[in-house]
Amino acid sequence: MHVLITIVGARTEHWIDLFDSLCERPDLRLTVLAADVSATTRREFERLGRRHPGFRAHLLPHRLGEGRTGHMASVMVRFGGRSGPSVSPPPDVVHIIGEAAYLSTWQVLRMCRRHWPTAPTTLYAAQNVVIRFPMPFPLLERYAYRRVDTILPITPAARQVLRVKGYRGATTTVPLGVDIRIFRPRPEPDTGRPFTVGFVGRFEAHKGVLDLLRAAELVDCDVVLVGGGSLDDDVDRAARRRPGRVRRYGWTGHTELPDLLAQMSVLVLPALEIVQRNVLPWVGIPLREQFGRVLVEAMACGIPVVGSDVGEIPYVVGDAGLIFPAGDVSALADRLGRLRDDPATARELSEAGLRRATGEFAWDRIADRLDRVWRQLHEERMSVPVPARAGQKARDDADREVAA
Repeated sequence: MHVLITIVGARTEHWIDLFDSLCERPDLRLTVLAADVSATTRREFERLGRRHPGFRAHLLPHRLGEGRTGHMASVMVRFGGRSGPSVSPPPDVVHIIGEAAYLSTWQVLRMCRRHWPTAPTTLYAAQNVVIRFPMPFPLLERYAYRRVDTILPITPAARQVLRVKGYRGATTTVPLGVDIRIFRPRPEPDTGRPFTVGFVGRFEAHKGVLDLLRAAELVDCDVVLVGGGSLDDDVDRAARRRPGRVRRYGWTGHTELPDLLAQMSVLVLPALEIVQRNVLPWVGIPLREQFGRVLVEAMACGIPVVGSDVGEIPYVVGDAGLIFPAGDVSALADRLGRLRDDPATARELSEAGLRRATGEFAWDRIADRLDRVWRQLHEERMSVPVPARAGQKARDDADREVAA
């Protein structure tokens, strides 16, 4: 089976592990069309191409990039004119990593209708807040809802948003994952190591970094932070105020991240909810944590996790960690103190997190789930008589509400 995946935007490195896992299936061939991706993603594509003969990646130019508007919804891709991209053989299934309202999603669906009308399509969905985009994005969203065969939300909340916004088609929840070959428990640390709270991500106000630093100071514990952002100066000031107790590392590749996680006694994701205005200044977009992938990575390493009650953090953590009210520094300090003073609880959460990560979020399990969905769609489509498929194509060509 030949699967074509399209993806846009700079924050795409975490999909590489999924592509790697998919390519390990001997009867699955994978082609990726990508635009506006990072240099790291490009290097990873080259590595996958060397490792898997059945993997191909085509880097496409874009007409409008994320850097111009600040949002991936506005990315427009150059697919190669009327002849379309060079994809051979034709795909059996097309999977779009991008929300329904994205311009690139609309482009891909039009391309499928023109070049691969019999290939079923699936669409990723992560939005966990009902966002009312300005025109023309609602039209693009409704067009996608009509055209795709199945949508694959990453959480139950994302599925509920689809229903609220009017999608009535098939769904299968497929979460983000973790490569348990890389993210795995390290040897037990020296028992003399001080209790250390960790954070991985962007140093931004909505990530709750400053709340974490205040809570750690209340508990009088060490801190390890990995990442960077607009709060770099605040983090540096905290490090100077507590010399040797606050350690900061820059962005690192995921192959190096497990060694940094191993320095942590607990990982915290203290996210806050904000309203973003980076597409049009008069359009506020509520932002809640859509998943919190670093939580899964920490759990896979046997690190206990603590998260705020924002967005999908409680869903990802489940019963394998502790939750506190977002923005409540005292409550966060209470959770940290509990883990510091009760090693048995910390050990129980470590074991529960490891079971949850390997049982629910391992990329190989997620690849299996995707493989089943795609094969079922392909088999159902191939079971439809050719005249019926031709009639469907004619109806498709008459559908020009948005494509005109």
